[in-house]
Amino acid sequence: MTAKDIVDIGRRMYDKGHIVAHDGNLSVFHGNTVYITPANISKGFMHEDQIVEMTLDGNVLNAAVPSTEYKMHLAIYRNNRKARAIVHSHPIYATTYACMGMPLKSELLAEAKFQLGDIPLVKYQVPGTDEAAESCIPYCNDYNGLLLEKHGLVTWGVNLTDAYFKTEIAEFLARITYNIGRSDR
Repeated sequence: MTAKDIVDIGRRMYDKGHIVAHDGNLSVFHGNTVYITPANISKGFMHEDQIVEMTLDGNVLNAAVPSTEYKMHLAIYRNNRKARAIVHSHPIYATTYACMGMPLKSELLAEAKFQLGDIPLVKYQVPGTDEAAESCIPYCNDYNGLLLEKHGLVTWGVNLTDAYFKTEIAEFLARITYNIGRSDR
């Protein structure tokens, strides 16, 4: 995956309404480098030369400022060796469940069960903090994503397309769950 891929997926997320303004962030872990979206830049208008390069220790390798959520990305990469890309977004229905403090159960939809699995809820922590990053660690090996209470959705995968498709599947699952009124299971 390249900076172009991050820009392309970021634009797709923006166009589909999965993120607004300069919300959300994406990253790819390749070799020894994490490529992550910059802080305070709309993913709908982002350019390749704005992608931040950093180490797993959090050292920035170019002159850009990383997303304020970089600690969460690094924590997931450090604790899940299969994760090679992460997408953090705020799609309407999945974020609605995050705001209601409710996980998503994949049993309602065959595709979600086999391609995604359940999406647990992580209790609220201030975004961008060490505590927020650490709160994701217990979930990052047993699940393919999580809901951040009062915040949004995070998914990860073997590449950026995989992580992004998990975002789409989670949002579709949330829509189906909402539409049939089964928020208690």
